[in-house]
Order: sequence, then structure tokens, then C-alpha cells
Amino acid sequence: MYQWHFTRTGDRTLPKLLLLHGWMGSCEDYTEIIALLRSRFDCIAIDLPGHGKTKVIDEMGYEYVNTAIGIIQLLASLKIARCSIAGYSFGGRLALYLAIEFPERFDRVMLESTSPGLATEAERQARITHDRQIIDRLVTDDFSKFVRSWYQHSIFIGIDKHPNFAQLIHHRIRTNQPSNLAKSLRSAGLGMQPNLRDRLKVNTQPISLIVGGLDDKFMDINRVIDRECPATTLKVIPNCSHNVHFQNSQAWIDCLIDN
Repeated sequence: MYQWHFTRTGDRTLPKLLLLHGWMGSCEDYTEIIALLRSRFDCIAIDLPGHGKTKVIDEMGYEYVNTAIGIIQLLASLKIARCSIAGYSFGGRLALYLAIEFPERFDRVMLESTSPGLATEAERQARITHDRQIIDRLVTDDFSKFVRSWYQHSIFIGIDKHPNFAQLIHHRIRTNQPSNLAKSLRSAGLGMQPNLRDRLKVNTQPISLIVGGLDDKFMDINRVIDRECPATTLKVIPNCSHNVHFQNSQAWIDCLIDN
């Protein structure tokens, strides 16, 4: 179902770390992180379906659950029986599902700016409708304009002040095809995600949550998770918004190492 594109960096005898990027990202998002971690981890960063250079052979491969199963199959093909996993936003939602469904495969879990899913069917349907409007813009607007407008959302407040922000925008435009991103959002957007809130409440595997202190929306979401789920710990990174690993890679690494 997939021809995966991924990078693998570091000594193969070291503990394994699987990195899952956010929507519009790619495995290259973790280049700086990997450079700082390669002495500690064998790092595997994947281009998720609809992103970067990964090819989806069957349209069902864009679906949320099939993507998770595909990742498990990729790990098996690499003879990785167990690893740590860190995911951001869209990749965080996949990381959470993987940790809940396949707990025997993951020994350390870190979720950055992640939602556990929407609580009601009405909320999910409303989100699907909202995502359809985004898809319409994505396939009809100038892609460069779309990408720039995306980072004007309130969850990204302050990210445009980062010295590498222009490089981030260029990377998003260079590595993605709008039609493939549309397929990803249509099949694996938040409205299509299973609601994992109740399963998180009874989960016993430690899960680290990190969120930027400027991202009010995900601060609220993750505070609820941390309050309701005994196995989670929440760390708030000051002066960051949604994309913590981009805005403060060292703080992100510190959270991972301390986890």
C-alpha cells in the first residue's frame, strides 16, 4: 500500500526513535533534532502519506488506521520490535493511536501539540465540513499563498518571528503537492480520527505531553488530558506556540530525554 520514504540516522545499536511530522511537514522537519540526538538514538523519520516523497499505492492508504498499520509494518520490515515514538500535531495523533493500539511496540511516547480526538459525532461532522472548506482552498488557491495563510492561524502565534521561518515556508512549498495534502486531510483529518479520550483515561503506559505556552487552544486540550489521564505528564514550553520542536529544539530534546 506504501512506498515509504524515510531517513535513518545514528548507530543501529542505539535505542530507536520514531519521529512523525505534522500536516504539511516531512521527515526533513527533524533534521536539526536528529543532528542533536544521533549520539543517543537510532532515529527514523518518515514522510507520512500525502507528504514528501512517500508514495501511496492504494487510495485507502491515506486513511488514519491504515496509516498506523502501515507504520507498524514498516517497523517490522526494519526489524524494529520496540522503539520510542515522538509525534507532532497530525503526527502526534498517529503516535497516540499507535501507542494505544500497539503498546508493546513503544517504550517511550512523547506527543507535541496533540489532540486525542473529538468527543461527539456532531463535533466530528462539523470538523469534516470545516476540513472540506480547507481542501477547496488547497486545490484552488495558489499553494504559496495557502501555506503562508496557514501560519497566520492563532495556534502559530509568534512563529513568524523565528529566524528560519522563511526557510520553513519554502520547505512546505517545495516538498508537498496540494492534491496529496488534500487526500491526507480528507481521509485522516481530526474529524476522521477515532476518539481516544476514554482509552487514554485507562491507559497505564507513561505518555509525555508537550505544548507551547502561547498556544492557548492546545494548552486547554492538553490540560484536560493531563487532569483526566493518570499516566500522562504535561510540560509547557514558554515563548513557543504550536510547533515547539521548530521554535525551541533544545527544550523539545530536554523533554524527550527527561521522559
